[in-house]
Amino acid sequence: MSTADTGQHAPNAIKRVALTTALSQWRRLPVLTWTFAVEYRALRRFQAGKSDPSTPQRCVARLIDLGPAFVKLGQILSTRPDLLPDAYIEALSRLQEHAPPMPADIARAIVEAKLGQPIATLFSSFESEPAACASLAQVHRAVLPDGTQVAVKIQRPDLAPLINRDLDAIGMGLRVLARIAPRRMARTNLVAFFDEFRRYTLDELDFANEGRVIERFRANFSGQAGVHFPVVHWSRTSRGVLTTGWIDGMRLHQASEVLNDETRHRLVHRLVDVMMKMFVSDGLFHADLHPGNILFHEDGSFTLLDFGMYGELSAPQRDRFILYWLAVVQRQMRRAFYHFKAQTRPLPGANERAFFEQFEALGERFYASRLVQTSLTRVYLAMIKAGYRCGYVFPSELILHAKALTTAEALLFVLAPTARFEDISRPAIVREFMRRATRAGQIAQRLSQFVPELILTGDLLPADAIDDDWDQVSTSEVLGQSRASLGALLHSELDHAGLWRVLLEPHARVVLADVFPGASLDAVLDDTWSRYYELERHESMQPNVGAIFSTHLAVATLAMHQTLVRHGVDPSRSHALLHEIGWRFYTRMGRIPELVASGFTRDPAKRLEFATRLFRTFPFGSPGYGWRDVPTPDGSVAFDCTKCPVAEYFARHDASALCVETWCKLDFPLAVQWGGRLERTGTLAGGANCCDFRWYPKVGRDS
Repeated sequence: MSTADTGQHAPNAIKRVALTTALSQWRRLPVLTWTFAVEYRALRRFQAGKSDPSTPQRCVARLIDLGPAFVKLGQILSTRPDLLPDAYIEALSRLQEHAPPMPADIARAIVEAKLGQPIATLFSSFESEPAACASLAQVHRAVLPDGTQVAVKIQRPDLAPLINRDLDAIGMGLRVLARIAPRRMARTNLVAFFDEFRRYTLDELDFANEGRVIERFRANFSGQAGVHFPVVHWSRTSRGVLTTGWIDGMRLHQASEVLNDETRHRLVHRLVDVMMKMFVSDGLFHADLHPGNILFHEDGSFTLLDFGMYGELSAPQRDRFILYWLAVVQRQMRRAFYHFKAQTRPLPGANERAFFEQFEALGERFYASRLVQTSLTRVYLAMIKAGYRCGYVFPSELILHAKALTTAEALLFVLAPTARFEDISRPAIVREFMRRATRAGQIAQRLSQFVPELILTGDLLPADAIDDDWDQVSTSEVLGQSRASLGALLHSELDHAGLWRVLLEPHARVVLADVFPGASLDAVLDDTWSRYYELERHESMQPNVGAIFSTHLAVATLAMHQTLVRHGVDPSRSHALLHEIGWRFYTRMGRIPELVASGFTRDPAKRLEFATRLFRTFPFGSPGYGWRDVPTPDGSVAFDCTKCPVAEYFARHDASALCVETWCKLDFPLAVQWGGRLERTGTLAGGANCCDFRWYPKVGRDS
C-alpha cells in the first residue's frame, strides 16, 4: 500500500476505533443505568427504614459482579460518609476483592512479558500458588538469585481496556445526570468525586507508580525509627508487575494479644506519631490503613503495606487542620468553625446558621463524652456530614483525609481500648504547630499577628469566630507543650549543625552560588562551620541574650570571611559577599520592629523612633550594648552607641575593617527599609569613640 493510501485510510481507522469505543460505552451504559437505578431506589428505601438490614451487603455483592472498576468504586465510596449512610460505609469498608486465581502459567507469562526476561533468570524460585488474589492483581512469593525473598504483584491480563471502558461509561452516565439534575449533581460534587476515582483507579493500574509512592513515603520517614516500608526492586518492576521485599509479621489482633503492655504502649505512641506525620506534617497519607495493610513486629515496630490508595493535602489545608484541632481542644468552637468552614464551598441556599448549630452540638457531645464513638476524628467526620447536609461542599481530598484518619484511629482502639486519640496526638500536633510557626521567615511575616491563626495563615479572625470564653486548662497545657517543644527544637538544631548554620546557610548558598559552583560550595560551607566552632570555643559569654546572639553572629561572620579568603576570594570581594549575605538576613530581622511599629502609629517619625527602640531592646540591648540618647531640634531620631560587643570582638581579632565593611554598613539600607535615611560620622569599629546614629524619617505624600 502506498503512503498516500495509508494517509487516506488513517483518519477512517481512527474514526472506526472511536465509533467502536463509543458503541462499547453505550452498550454498557443501559446495564449500569439499570443497576444504579435499582441500587439508588434500594438506598432511598433503606434511608427511609423500609428495607431489611442486608441491603448494603447486596449492594456490595452487585459491585463485585460488575467487575474490578466497580470494586474500586465501592472502596472509594467507603471514604464518602457525606454521601452514604453508616451501614453502607461499613459494608463497603469491608469490601473484599477476592477473585479466582490466575493459572500459574499465565502469571508466569505476564511476568516474563512485562519484565522481558525468563522467570528462571529473574527468580531462583517462584511459587505457583498465589499468596493473595484480588480483582486487579495477585501476589506470588518468590526468591531473587541473591536469596532475597520478595512479593511479586502481578496485574491481571487485559484489565486496562475493561476498566477504561467502565470508567468511560460511568463518566458518560454522570454527564447525562448533570443535564437531568444539575442542582443535585452540584450538591454532591460527584463530578469531582469521579475525577478523583478515575485518578485512583488508573494510578492503581500503574504498579510502577505505586512503587514511586512507596519511595516517597520512605523518604518522608527516613531517620524515623519503628516504621518500615517494603523495599521496591526496580529491576523487577514495571507498570504491570511490582516486586517488593517479602515482609513477615503479626496482624493487628495477634499483636494486641502477643505484645506486652510496655511494647504495646510504645507501639500506640509510635503509631500516633506516624499518623500525625502523614496526615499533618507531610500531607502525603496512606488512605486505606485498615488492619490488613499493616504488619506488626515483636520489637514494637510495624510495616505499612499496599500504597495503591493514597491522598495529599496542601500546606494551607494542613495549616487549617492544625488550627481547627487547636481550637477544638481549647473549646473555642466559633474559632474551630471558622477554620472548618474556610475549606468548603457553599452552594446556593447553604444554611450557615444550621451548620454552626450542628457543628457546635457535635463539639459539645465530644466534650461531654469519654466514649470511643465520640473521638476527635469521628467528630471531625461527623462535622463534614453536617456541612454536607447544610449545603456545603468539601474538597474530595479533605473527605478522604477525614475517613483515612478514622480508619487509622481504629487501629489504636484495638491496641489500647481506653486511649483517647486527641490526648495522645496533642503533643504531636503542638510540635507540628511550633515547627510551622518557627519556619524561616514565618515569624517575621506574622509577628504583629500573635494568635495561632495569624502565625499560620495571616488571617484576621472575624468577630463571629472569637469566643467569649474557652478552656483555660487545655490552653495552659497547649502553651506548656509549646514551650517544651520549642526548647526541644532549638536543642535539636544546635546539636545538628548550630543555630547560625540553620539561619544563615540558606542565604549564603544563594549569594555564593556563582562564586563556588556545585559541590565546591558544600566544601566551603563545611569549612566555614568547622572554623566557626574553633573560634566560638574561645568566645566568652556576654551578659545578656541579645549580646550573645550578636557576638555569635560576629563569630560566624569572621569564620566565613577567613574561609572565603582561604579558598581564594579577595578580601575586599569577601567583604562585599558577606555584606550581601548579612543584608539578606538583617532585612528579615528588621521587618519585625517595622511591622510592630506600623501596628501602633502611622506617623513616620514615631514609627522610626518605635522601631529603633525595639532594636535597642533586642537584640542590641543593655548591658551588652551601651546607648545614649541625643536630643535634636530637627525631628530626627538620634542616639549614640557607646559600647558594642561586636566591634570589640572584631577588634580583638584584628578584623575591625571587616566590621566596618559588613556590620556597620547594614544600618543604611535598614533605614531605607524603615522608611527613612541614616546619617553617621563615625563608628567604634572605625576608631571613633561611639557609633552615632541620626535617623531621618521620610516625609511627604508617599511616606
